Amino acid sequence: MIREKKPFLQIVYECNNYLLVNKPPNVLSQPPDSTRWFLRGIYKNQHDNSCKVLLDELRAQRFLQSKDIMEWRLVQRLDCCVTGGILIAKNKNAAACFSRNLKLGGNKGFKLKRKYVAMVQEIPDSKIHLKDYGLINKNGMISKYRRFDENCILVELVTGKKHQVRQHLSKELKQPILNDVKYSGLQIAGADSEQIALHCAFVKTLIGQQNREHLIPMIFRNDGTLWDRRYLEANGHFIPEIEKMLLKDWDL
Repeated sequence: MIREKKPFLQIVYECNNYLLVNKPPNVLSQPPDSTRWFLRGIYKNQHDNSCKVLLDELRAQRFLQSKDIMEWRLVQRLDCCVTGGILIAKNKNAAACFSRNLKLGGNKGFKLKRKYVAMVQEIPDSKIHLKDYGLINKNGMISKYRRFDENCILVELVTGKKHQVRQHLSKELKQPILNDVKYSGLQIAGADSEQIALHCAFVKTLIGQQNREHLIPMIFRNDGTLWDRRYLEANGHFIPEIEKMLLKDWDL
């Protein structure tokens, strides 16, 4: 008896306009510039497949089940070391409508909201007052945040710039993400170097009058080494108190 191979990518939700994929660590959102990556020593040669490209893998996975897979487009991107929800538009119109909202905001196009959960380093100086919530606006990058406790922060993107959450937590809140060595994060013994404690855990879309909310579990290498069991259950779902914060609107 031949067993069916388990799909590499978990599809959290699918409708006519988009797929929501739960991205693993060490998976690229888009193909890299091969020359730059070669110089950095990421690829040993052109046949090195150690780092997969999400859209290529998804198309291969759904090749026999889906039509028009070459029209699929990324709506947003996640860093290679970041896990969680990533939206794929299934047609050109959906891609254009999501892009319009991301660029212009307001009621333009298809609305998209993204929230992340991060495990961060505790500030050793107990005299520093930690704000429970706030808005960070620096160098054209805007994020809202809510603090669950001193080691766990939730972030909502207003803009979506490269490394935005990682920079805001490290440089503005002075609490780098665990295992994010690039931004001065504490390296966690036993944790995979290709994964940091940052997960896109909530995606909300509004298309016409259809409002959809998606909670995305953190299922990757979830053995308690990187993600503390105080915040994340063994099945990958965040504890109810965190999920409640993700689902709530963050009016400042």
